[in-house]
Amino acid sequence: MGATVAWLCSKEAGVDGIIGYYGSRIRNYTEVSPQCPVLLFFPEEEKSFAVDELITVLQKKDVEVYKFAGKHGFSDPHTPNYNEESANQAFHHLKNFLERSDYVGTKS
Repeated sequence: MGATVAWLCSKEAGVDGIIGYYGSRIRNYTEVSPQCPVLLFFPEEEKSFAVDELITVLQKKDVEVYKFAGKHGFSDPHTPNYNEESANQAFHHLKNFLERSDYVGTKS
């Protein structure tokens, strides 16, 4: 639920950026137009929605989005769905997102 709440906040002034994992309920709020950089991670397998369809909608909104091998929870080492390779790839993208000069500390 955290990624969806962050997504809803992305339209607000004063939010510098958001990062979200899984975000299954974002599909209910595709009318949101982010006013900040957004990075979202999805698994290739979700029971509740079509990941590729949502990604297509989000990419039209200039959202940085990635899909990784595995299921919901692929990045959580405390779940049976943990996928070490996918988790490492997502972390790499997360780190790059945070290090980019157009994101960190450039907004007043």
